[in-house]
Amino acid sequence: MAVVQRATWPNQLIVRGTLDDIADKIKQAKIKSTAIIIVGRVLTSTDFADSKLYSPEFSHGFRS
Repeated sequence: MAVVQRATWPNQLIVRGTLDDIADKIKQAKIKSTAIIIVGRVLTSTDFADSKLYSPEFSHGFRS
């Protein structure tokens, strides 16, 4: 799993761990404010592509 504080900011902080050790790692990193928590195989997948949602080439029913 990963805990991401200040995602996409220049001072972004990512802490990776397991369910067994993440609480201690978060305390050591002094994360006390809101953060994104990501759990699952997506963190180890090599078949992951970035979202195309904001790509100029992307279109759907509401945006041509």
